[in-house]
This record gives sequence, C-alpha cells and structure tokens, in this order.
Amino acid sequence: MTIHRTALNLASTLAVAMAMPSSALLAQSSSSPESTAANSRLTVAKGQYLSIIMPEAKSDSDAARQSYYRQALPLGQKFGLKREVQLKIDNRVISDYKPAGLIFFSYPDQASENQLANQPQWPAIKALRPGAWNELRIYSAAVENDLDLTFDPDKYYSLVVARTNPDKPEDYQRYLAGIEKAVHEAGGRFIYKMKNPKMEAHATSLNAPSQLTFVEWDAPNGFARVQQTEDYKASAPYFQSGVTNVEFYYMSVNGKS
Repeated sequence: MTIHRTALNLASTLAVAMAMPSSALLAQSSSSPESTAANSRLTVAKGQYLSIIMPEAKSDSDAARQSYYRQALPLGQKFGLKREVQLKIDNRVISDYKPAGLIFFSYPDQASENQLANQPQWPAIKALRPGAWNELRIYSAAVENDLDLTFDPDKYYSLVVARTNPDKPEDYQRYLAGIEKAVHEAGGRFIYKMKNPKMEAHATSLNAPSQLTFVEWDAPNGFARVQQTEDYKASAPYFQSGVTNVEFYYMSVNGKS
C-alpha cells in the first residue's frame, strides 16, 4: 500500500498551508466554460448524472480548447448536457495536480452520457484534450438523492478527493462520521459526497477515487478549528488507516486569492 506523502500528517500540512498565499489561477479563455460566469445554484434530481470537471490548461492553448468546446458542447447538448455551477480553486492544500477551477455539468441520466460517449465522432473529439490541457480530470456519478445547493460568494468551500484503503474500506467513513459534530460546531456543513465516481483523465495513472467530499464553511479557518477538537484527535487514526491517497482543495465562487 502506497500512502500519499502528505496524507500521513494532514494536520501539520493544513496548518502550514493555511498560512500560505493562495495559488494563482491559471488563465482561461473568456469564452470557454472554464471562465464564463455561472449560476450559483446547483439543482439536480435523484437519478440524474453529474460530472465534476477539474481542468489544468496548457499555456497558449486557447485555440485548442475552443476547438474542443465548439465540437463537444453542441454534441453533448443534444443528449441533455447542461453546464451548472463553477467554483474557483483558491488553494491546493494537498495536491500535485494544479486545476484552476471546478465545474459541475449534468445529464438527464447516465444513459444520456452513454449515448454521447457512443457517438462515432466522440473518440476524435476526446483526442483533442491533450492538446488543450495538461490534464482534464472528470469525475461522474449518478445522483443518489435530490440535490439543491446554493453556493454563496461569502462562504468558503473545501473538497477532499480520497482514495481509500481497500483493506480497511470503512475507516474513512468512520473518520468523517467522527468529525461531523466538530465540523458543524466550527461553522461547516457536509453538502455533497460523490461516491465511487467514474474518472476520466489522459495524463495520470491514478485510479478513480472512492469519494469526493464537499464542505461549506462560514470562515476560512474552519477546518483548523476542527483539528483542535477531541473528536478530530480521536478520529484521525481512522483517516491514517483508511486513506491511501488524498487531495485537498479550498474553493470559492468568485475567488478569494
């Protein structure tokens, strides 16, 4: 089992990262979905198919990205593809990956996404991705329950992308359950958990993660407060035993860097 080098000491890593300036966002085209202002409300029903896209653009690749979007988006829209909410990534607390933002897309259902993927022109369109992005990671899963979220520009959002230990698959859930009360008392709320998503990527050997966990915070230091609690200290061993690889990001609606 290989554990991400920072996963073994999450507490100290976060403490250092919170004192660092936010990483700069990568420049995006003003006409691409990665930079266009989005609605702040995400409303999807049980059974819909949700895709979360995290792009890291290549420099001077605007033309390549636009070529991709000109072909991919109209085709996707024929099968109900809809652009939802965008968040800007302000801080990569734990991650070697450098996405500039995160975008939610939805389909009416998984069958609609499958129809798009089965179109004869789709493989050629997907083949354009390496020319436009250093990496384009897409996580997708069916929505298990109706989801109605409003992303507040005054709030702070965190995302943990976790790959769990197959030998102890329940330990990560024990960790999350153990800190939930402390998260709430620190002004945080678990707002969405995408479990066992399908992952698309062209530049990584990583397997799909086990879970993406989103938390909304009232203040930027919410998780630091959680770390000081007895609940966190009691639950941290489950994190250590339950996770083999983790990424941690802070995000906001308009950017707080």
